[in-house]
Amino acid sequence: MEALVWTSNHKLELCEREEPQIVAPDEVKIQIEMTGICGTDLAVVTGKEEGVPEVIRGHEAVGTVIEIGSNVDRVKVGDRVVIDPNQSCNECYFCLKEQPHLCTGSDGNGMPIAGLNRNGTFTFFYSTAQTFAHLLPDHMSWETGVLIEPLACVLHNFKEANVTADDKVLILGSGPMGLLSQMVSKSKAALTVATEINPYRLAFAREISDFALTPSQLNQATVDEICAGHKFDVIIDTVGTQLEVAEEWIERGGRIVPFGINAKYRYTFSPTKFVQHAIKIIAAGEYRYMFEEALRFAAETPELEKLVTRKVKLNQHEAAINELIGYELNSLKVVGSDTVKTVFVP
Repeated sequence: MEALVWTSNHKLELCEREEPQIVAPDEVKIQIEMTGICGTDLAVVTGKEEGVPEVIRGHEAVGTVIEIGSNVDRVKVGDRVVIDPNQSCNECYFCLKEQPHLCTGSDGNGMPIAGLNRNGTFTFFYSTAQTFAHLLPDHMSWETGVLIEPLACVLHNFKEANVTADDKVLILGSGPMGLLSQMVSKSKAALTVATEINPYRLAFAREISDFALTPSQLNQATVDEICAGHKFDVIIDTVGTQLEVAEEWIERGGRIVPFGINAKYRYTFSPTKFVQHAIKIIAAGEYRYMFEEALRFAAETPELEKLVTRKVKLNQHEAAINELIGYELNSLKVVGSDTVKTVFVP
């Protein structure tokens, strides 16, 4: 079968790979219907993160069960499912402490994660233990379902940041994770403000948030007006390079949530200031028992599907990646970007 693989040439390339098979009685085989391009995939492609070579990328996916092992009792052939790519072992020190998001794997070599360190979903078929295949409601579209995994990440971050109905929340960046964060914030917080430099995505943010600004509009006069002379209680950096901005606009006693991925980014701060102002930095890690909550939220928010704005075939990956990062990888030529969430439809 064809698959998009992060090769030893440090490129995302279309390759031939063996079709996965059921190898254990509790496994299911899934035909992929839709799989999203995540910011972590873009981080690897652009050199901001290391990628494991010869692994099929992709971890945000929905599909149809086409085969089940002899012990499978949670799903049946024909069921529509969303895939949980984080295959926590339920045996290690952290799993036994009910912290599966920190799983180190039963062999101590790290949690197996589809598309990161084991073959993922940028292909036609995928097999996994039934524990990691969650039923989609009959009425839920594939477009909504493909956002369940990133939505679970967002909900986990909001829970760890203890966002309440009294909070004023600033979300830096309006890509897929930023827009999902804005939707969640609107359901939980008193005020939701967003930033974005891309006009296409800024238009989406203006339909969701109470205020959506360009970075230059995030200034003292504007913040004073919309926050009644105060700053923000919670600031979420979905870009991965905005902690200086977050520090500037966080209120005393506030919480800063680093969320975007960029391993090359470094940020220097004064611990004394953070102690004196009681400012917290909250790094939530992977989601923890969040798929069911994400499914409930998505079922009540069908407009989620509008964030899926581009569907492409696997062989169109180069153009799709270039549009998402805003430039051609080979030439560095600027490329216009009029998409929020791009997905592969094998």
